[in-house]
Amino acid sequence: MLYSFVPYAKDILRGRVKPARSTRLMMVILITFSLLQQHSLGSGWLLAITIGDGIGAVAILLLALKRGMGGVTRLDLICYTLLAVNLIIWLSSSNALIALHLSALADLIAMTPVFIKTWKQPWTETPLFFILGIIAPLLNIVGVGNYSYSVLFFPLYIAVVNLFETVLITFRQRAVPHPAHLHPESSPLI
Repeated sequence: MLYSFVPYAKDILRGRVKPARSTRLMMVILITFSLLQQHSLGSGWLLAITIGDGIGAVAILLLALKRGMGGVTRLDLICYTLLAVNLIIWLSSSNALIALHLSALADLIAMTPVFIKTWKQPWTETPLFFILGIIAPLLNIVGVGNYSYSVLFFPLYIAVVNLFETVLITFRQRAVPHPAHLHPESSPLI
């Protein structure tokens, strides 16, 4: 999924996207924990995918620190707290299925600031990044060829979350006028 970060980074640099800092930070934390967990399980080549996601996530976080939005709002602080509690339970769980579901919950917590930001300011996101986030996990499912619940759950969850964000961006951008149309001289998204 590293390829999906490139157009997103370009859109950030062009000022078309203003990523949620808190989500980007939480994603780096989650990918780091996933990488450590996969390494301890001897995941082999799957580590390369996670490392690629990690590189992309760090690059987007670095861009978000300068060009993003939020990071220390009340919602962000609530999400950080919920994520910390979730990670503690996840790491202390010896049940792989519980850990799998807690991973999805942790990701959903991390995505909450993006959903709210997109609802309020839909022009601060672009659907392409999230469309690629639908395609990549579905291709992973096909590539793995194992269709058990434990294998399908997380990639399908990721595809659904990215589909939700894509639909949210699309519908909200239709409902909310672009800032450049309201005040062309002062819009940061031109």
